[in-house]
Amino acid sequence: MGGVKTICNAWASDSTIRHKSASGGVTTALAIYLLESGKVDAVLHIGTIENDYLHNELCVSRTRKEICSHCGSRYAPVSMFSNIFRILENNKQEKFCFIGKPCDVAAVRNIIKEYPQYESKFPYLLAIFCAGMPSYNATIQAINSFAHNSTPISLSYRGDGWPGYFTVKYSDGKVNRMTYNESWGKILGRQLGFRCKICPDGIGLLADIASGDSWNTKDGYPDFTESEGRNFCFIRTNIGKQIFDEAVKAGYIETEILDIDKIKDIQRYQYNRRHLIGWRVLVVQLLSGFILEFKGFGFIKTSLKTNFFVAVRDALGTAKRFYKLKKQNG
Repeated sequence: MGGVKTICNAWASDSTIRHKSASGGVTTALAIYLLESGKVDAVLHIGTIENDYLHNELCVSRTRKEICSHCGSRYAPVSMFSNIFRILENNKQEKFCFIGKPCDVAAVRNIIKEYPQYESKFPYLLAIFCAGMPSYNATIQAINSFAHNSTPISLSYRGDGWPGYFTVKYSDGKVNRMTYNESWGKILGRQLGFRCKICPDGIGLLADIASGDSWNTKDGYPDFTESEGRNFCFIRTNIGKQIFDEAVKAGYIETEILDIDKIKDIQRYQYNRRHLIGWRVLVVQLLSGFILEFKGFGFIKTSLKTNFFVAVRDALGTAKRFYKLKKQNG
């Protein structure tokens, strides 16, 4: 599961943040701590475009209120870096905490590698676990499943509980919602991009701290029964451990010991993907003429631990999806 300094369960000490957030609110609490302690001047993360319930953009938050207004996962695409250089150049003296998906954190690492003058701008990189990015069409399909004719004015994919509900509010005052298992399991999670299917990192291997859902388990699988939010945290770097410990000491975060042996049940999807991803990447490399370039993700080692017959079946599925996509694109 990558290099780690500490693994633990955690949640935001502020019960309002914990309840509103997609999981336990740890990433939000960390962002607020970094801002209020003066370690950063602002937080770069995702929020909805103003007066647009559906589409997302990269936001700059400079207050606790602004950070909280953008907390919660957005299961839809965003043009994450279209304005990043303008933001950096217009705020040359400021430092940022960056929050994003694992692939977004990888992109920031690449920006720093290509433009080392920006390294000091990103002292802290926080990642949220990701199982793939659904299309906007998936969101629209979920909304249309309610068969409500009024115009949507706001949308939350999760939160206000754990895992929370896919909730749509309409201009006529009506509110519709469906469970996480219904929204992700039956609609959103079935419309992921092909690149997400071959992603080597859903757990923030390149982040200082990565967090996801520390699901309760039942019969060895995640249990999505509503409960109090709880994050599963990988503290991966020394700087990550420093700020995490400081946030705990300052009262922003509460923690509990996590039995490492339970990881494969708590995050079964990510655990299985880490073992299968090497086979998927190999298939795409062979069929595309080695178009991909992944380094340092350790999937060759993990792929050798996979059940051979399961791996072959998964590899054949990848080949089938590859040819289907190639046919669609001509």
